[in-house]
Amino acid sequence: MTDEFEYDVAFSFTQQDETLAQQINDLLADRMKTFIYSDRQKELAGTDGQETFSEVYGKTARIVVIFYRKEWGNTRWTGVEMNAIKNRSLNHGWNFTVFVPTEASPTMPPWVPETRLYVGLERWGINGAAASIEQRVREAGGQPHQETVIQRAARHARSRELVAKQKQFLSSDYGVNEARQAYVDLTAAFEKDCADIKSATGINLVPRRSDTLRIVSASPVNMITNWYAHYSNSLEEVYLNVDFYKGFPRLPGFIPSGFEARQLRSLEFAFELVRIGHSAYVRKGNGDRDFTPQQLSDHLLKMLMDLSEKNQRD
Repeated sequence: MTDEFEYDVAFSFTQQDETLAQQINDLLADRMKTFIYSDRQKELAGTDGQETFSEVYGKTARIVVIFYRKEWGNTRWTGVEMNAIKNRSLNHGWNFTVFVPTEASPTMPPWVPETRLYVGLERWGINGAAASIEQRVREAGGQPHQETVIQRAARHARSRELVAKQKQFLSSDYGVNEARQAYVDLTAAFEKDCADIKSATGINLVPRRSDTLRIVSASPVNMITNWYAHYSNSLEEVYLNVDFYKGFPRLPGFIPSGFEARQLRSLEFAFELVRIGHSAYVRKGNGDRDFTPQQLSDHLLKMLMDLSEKNQRD
């Protein structure tokens, strides 16, 4: 291991956590050298990705921050990063890592020592997580410099630009059209996922639809999603509503169950510009994670099957 590192921090994450990684990176990047793939794509174009990533996560980053969820390590590039991190730990231990679990029920990889602590986002928040990472950089010999007033102003300008563009997105026909297409894509993802699940496992999740409703049934639970834009140029107060029922409620055009349906869970998702150039679904009241239509389909269908299993036993 060299004493001189090319990067103070390298971030490893799946696509679901890119916005979170970008937010924390923005709090650190003016005072230390960071590596986040989406910011360095042009610089890495034409290189051997596997070799480059192995070098960064296995050697040239002083601290590696892993935004961990169950999918991490199972995608193409996080798999490369995971192997580099594991190999580095064999010779140098785990002190170069910072784990930030990003799911509702935080877990750690089974191969990480149980004594290894992680940064809890629910407790620390984004600013606390950034401060914890900075402290780890200092403990590892890094010397983050004081943010200059110009750098702080630049960060403030980036924040203001994003807020302005987010407001424009919410009050534009472009934003509404993007949200409409997202609902079309979510519908297609539901139907494809249901077909793939049945083909692979025999589990029969039944998708149905009406004008604005998208319904998936996993007896005895039904998931009902509803989205409608009231205006052609505004997404203000427009949400994707997702309700889970034991039984089927009374809805126009559908036959209700023979007993009173009981609501199990209710969620709301806004469709927003989460970073410049990227719009996604964001759960109301929990904006730390965003979802593409495919990711939201996977997330909601897992929730549906969890509730179905639980209510079959109850």
